[in-house]
Amino acid sequence: MTKGFDYRALVDEVRCRPTEWIREQRDLAVREQRRWHVRELAMVAVLDERGQIDDTTAGDDGVSAQTWRDKLDTARALEDLPEVAAAAYAGELSTEQLTPVTQMADCTNDREWARKAANTSPTDLRREARNARTPSSAEYDRRHAARSLRLRWDDDHAFLHLYGQLPALQGAVVEDTFKTLVEAMRPAKGQPWARWDQRAADALVQLCEAHGLGAPEGLEPTGLARRPLFVAEIPLDGPATIAGAPVPDTLLEAWRNEARIEPVVVDDHGEPLAQGRVSSTLTEKQRRAVLLRDGHCRFEHCDRTHGLHNHHLWPRSWGGTDEISNRAAICSGGTTDHHLKVVPHGPWLLLGNPNQPDGLHLLHRDDIPDLDHYIAERRPPTPDELDDILRDRKTRRDRAGPDDP
Repeated sequence: MTKGFDYRALVDEVRCRPTEWIREQRDLAVREQRRWHVRELAMVAVLDERGQIDDTTAGDDGVSAQTWRDKLDTARALEDLPEVAAAAYAGELSTEQLTPVTQMADCTNDREWARKAANTSPTDLRREARNARTPSSAEYDRRHAARSLRLRWDDDHAFLHLYGQLPALQGAVVEDTFKTLVEAMRPAKGQPWARWDQRAADALVQLCEAHGLGAPEGLEPTGLARRPLFVAEIPLDGPATIAGAPVPDTLLEAWRNEARIEPVVVDDHGEPLAQGRVSSTLTEKQRRAVLLRDGHCRFEHCDRTHGLHNHHLWPRSWGGTDEISNRAAICSGGTTDHHLKVVPHGPWLLLGNPNQPDGLHLLHRDDIPDLDHYIAERRPPTPDELDDILRDRKTRRDRAGPDDP
């Protein structure tokens, strides 16, 4: 135990500081950590050249053998990737981003990856790194042969423990099935949600019970959870209501993405005047396409893969379209709930091209001084205008250095 250091006293000291100072100091600490990581990699590279690296180093560092192998490979690769190395040293790339980038970049695309990786989540980078190399038939056969599932009861026979692994294609089928079943398991009204892992356990039992009996209740043949049907009563004046409760336009707009809406125009006494057709802005095919394209929440550095909703990047109420190019997967509910943090609910916008892993940029409303202008024109910023906005934001941040401690 290190003597002379009191973490609680340090926390108390930080509590006396203004929030903006804490944020700036934390940003500075993150940049310094990343800079020292690059310095460590340089030292690892030289020690490796001198034959001073062996399998015991991982144990000395208190990391797994795989983590150490990744570090060693990264250290070896960076010498041929000066632009990526410079971006990492400037604090623009995290360790989780740097490792997969060095697995893909070479001298021909070093500059491109140095620019692209900073705005690409670690999940997408790892996925691209995996996809950069096509496995051979023999390698796929080896992975398939390594599939396994083991069942073991504990000593008291009170719990059945499951262990196993599946290759990519089989794993994707199992994961998608569990996500579908778990998302369909909603609690009774007024009851709390069970944890995701608890619902996943229930889903496994449900699958076993339903063996040979067809699809579990609540699922459509498409394999997606059945989408709810809302009857929206639209009065001549005032807000729309669902089940008698007024619904904000922003919430109704969000529900249009994930539910079927049946509009009913009512008079001042609530009597129906006209009834529209049940409609949805997104077909099941389009909905699947967005989720398949994204694979996880597109909010900056969010790796969550369950509880995903189709989100309008530029809201419909601001003139946004229903095209897939104006949609992205955003997590909803749980501990993150980024769906409530993006417009029109929250202050954040995701702008850019969602079809590119690094194509979206997270911007606060305050980062766009002319936001009202774009809303009035019912259009998002053009690519050139977005570049100008990002450049201005970077300039402001570079000029705002941390206060003296």
